[in-house]
Amino acid sequence: MIHAHDGSEEGITTFTDRGIESLKEFLADIRTWEGGVRQFLVDEQCDREKIERITADEPKS
Repeated sequence: MIHAHDGSEEGITTFTDRGIESLKEFLADIRTWEGGVRQFLVDEQCDREKIERITADEPKS
């Protein structure tokens, strides 16, 4: 993940090609963990509303 200056005050956060591959690999891995993505987000103390939005399309186990 890198932060790029785009001329604005904030800039943007973006990923390299390898960063995207790593993220895909990580997501595939945590989907095999007990509780999957939802449990990972709970363990990381993510906001409940964000968890619901992120996992809306995840299969329920």
